[in-house]
Amino acid sequence: MTTQHDHTPYLDQLHDDPHTFWESRIKASRWMIAKTLALGAAAATLGVLGQGWLEDGAPLLPIISQNYGIWQTIYVLALLVIFLLWAAAMRQKIGLLQNSKRGLATQYRIDEQNARREERARATRERREQLREERAEHTIYHKAGGRSNKFDY
Repeated sequence: MTTQHDHTPYLDQLHDDPHTFWESRIKASRWMIAKTLALGAAAATLGVLGQGWLEDGAPLLPIISQNYGIWQTIYVLALLVIFLLWAAAMRQKIGLLQNSKRGLATQYRIDEQNARREERARATRERREQLREERAEHTIYHKAGGRSNKFDY
């Protein structure tokens, strides 16, 4: 029997303030991009150094010197695969950053629309209250007039 953790309190806490959620996601995306760039620079440095190490190791190890062309081809292909994986990771991280920025902009638009809607509702409530007060004053005025006939409205 497996038990599952209930992550809803954590998720509810994340979504309490949408602006905080989107801003933290943007910050995390930027850090991921910076780390991925740093890893790519380290991999490029090691790739350049590795080529020299392969050349230096060829005379020392007979298996490399006998098949140096194959070893070099494999090494270049491995570097190419690593570069393609790195490029895909960078594309994913940049896409996440752009998505987060769009989410934050959308949240701001939603907040502005909600504020406008609330302002319109407040203005409508004030107008209704003012009309009620005017009607109440009008009704009190006519009732105080005393005599009523069938044409009073």
